Amino acid sequence: MIQLGISAFYHDSAACLVIDGKVVAAVEEERFTEIKHDYSFPTNSINWCLKDTGISMEEVNEVCWYEVPEKKKQRVLKSFAKRPIRTFFKRRKFLKEYKANNPETLLKENYGYKGKIKYIDHHLSHAAFSFYTSPYKDAAILTVDGVGEFETVTISKGDEKGIDKKLSIDFPHSLGMLYSTITAFLGFKPNEGEYKVMGLSPYGNPNTYYEKLDQVFINVTSNKFEIDQGYFTWEYSDSIMFTKHLAGLLQLAPRLPEEPVTQEHKDLACALQNIYEREFLKLVERAKLICNSDNLCLGGGCAYNGVANNKAYKYFKNIHIPFAPSDAGSAIGACLVAYLGPKHTNITPYLGNHYTDEYIQGVLEDNVGKVSFLKLDYEVLLKRTASLINNQNIVAWFQGRMEFGARALGNRSILASPTNAKMRDKLNYTIKKREGFRPFAPSVLNEDVHKYFDANEAVPYMNQVVKVKETAKNLFPSATHIDNTARIQSVTKQRNKKYYLLLQELKRVSGHGVVLNTSFNLKDQTITRTPEQAVTRFINSDIPYLVINNYLIMKK
Repeated sequence: MIQLGISAFYHDSAACLVIDGKVVAAVEEERFTEIKHDYSFPTNSINWCLKDTGISMEEVNEVCWYEVPEKKKQRVLKSFAKRPIRTFFKRRKFLKEYKANNPETLLKENYGYKGKIKYIDHHLSHAAFSFYTSPYKDAAILTVDGVGEFETVTISKGDEKGIDKKLSIDFPHSLGMLYSTITAFLGFKPNEGEYKVMGLSPYGNPNTYYEKLDQVFINVTSNKFEIDQGYFTWEYSDSIMFTKHLAGLLQLAPRLPEEPVTQEHKDLACALQNIYEREFLKLVERAKLICNSDNLCLGGGCAYNGVANNKAYKYFKNIHIPFAPSDAGSAIGACLVAYLGPKHTNITPYLGNHYTDEYIQGVLEDNVGKVSFLKLDYEVLLKRTASLINNQNIVAWFQGRMEFGARALGNRSILASPTNAKMRDKLNYTIKKREGFRPFAPSVLNEDVHKYFDANEAVPYMNQVVKVKETAKNLFPSATHIDNTARIQSVTKQRNKKYYLLLQELKRVSGHGVVLNTSFNLKDQTITRTPEQAVTRFINSDIPYLVINNYLIMKK
């Protein structure tokens, strides 16, 4: 059974190939176009998945689409109908795009595909990706995002019979949209800058704006909430997300992107994070009561909020957040829920491009005037790299298959010592050229997690923010945020052997199996996909060393 999964036309377009329930290839369209969160039809991703697996479109048994377009159309037109004059031209534009973006037409025109297409509800795709990549036989499943077809929140029970939805909240009442709107109000790009707001929040005082921002909630019950649409334009605008009334409510002018970040902005970010956590944990508690399970699976774009995720342990013993909980992962989720055979535990995020030594050698020889390189034995390379990091050098690390999802998990990473307090500023200002308040994540040997961090269990995908232990908070200043937290990645030999052995070697030379890990990209770039990109970005940056497979590369 060969399935092609696709997500497109909102954000994070992606494609995957699933054979007999096993994910064999997956990639996001942005990695090819270099447009962050690219939402276009993922032609490049589809082509790569087919080529990588050696499968032709004629062999695909079914295409699984991550949402139901007709239901989404109904929701949009219903919203426009509330303001027919204001939305007249938007309605015409939407209907034109809806016709052009018809999956059947696109697949037929681009690939000659006339086979079966299964349309899976958006939040069911989220829920399936989370549940069917977890180790659990039963779980409560909570999905939270901006909006699917109609739903913004769902609570479902997952077990061996399948996924049974128990509760939902519909648009326009959306925690995800609220978080994105305040992200935009703070001068950051929605659907991208939410990470910045979460990183900014510990610098603020929530009390400054908490009561004011809380006034957007109306008709709150133990099960659901509603959001006063007088402050927002979600139903009729795809550009500005808020009205002048929001600025009046907050008594704060919206920040322009080029303006400095003030204490007021930090306070608003903190209030938002606190209110989001409050409502999120109400949903978590409700999921516990409805589903009566010790296990929780989280899905949807809001599952990237690692600070809130970790607090769900108040109600659940075990928590699983998949490696790509946003719309990209829903391309996989749509396939997994549609597949009726035995379920596999698809745990690996390493599903993208990979290259042979011969190919890499050719790329390096093409740049011989700009770089010098050595090909080292496996063990020698690990020792040399660990020594470089321990001696306070920054190393770009390019290995094996590219990660699927927003996190670099040790195959497309920039690595540095977490023990140097100046390293954070060096990476933020000199290498990544981004805001100085942005935190960095530590990767840690799985067996050493509890030595340094207050983690309840393994965190393989860097999607929980945990407290750094008192005994360790001064050990890793560049990977510890201002509130003494860290967004950790626990690394095992089973999941990523080479990265695990590098951490072991780093532990041998430094005493700690911990490394600062950030994605291999520079300002406004997508994560590095190819050796050509890796070498070019290396040359154009202040990174002193690059490792691709077993090649150690230096600038001339």
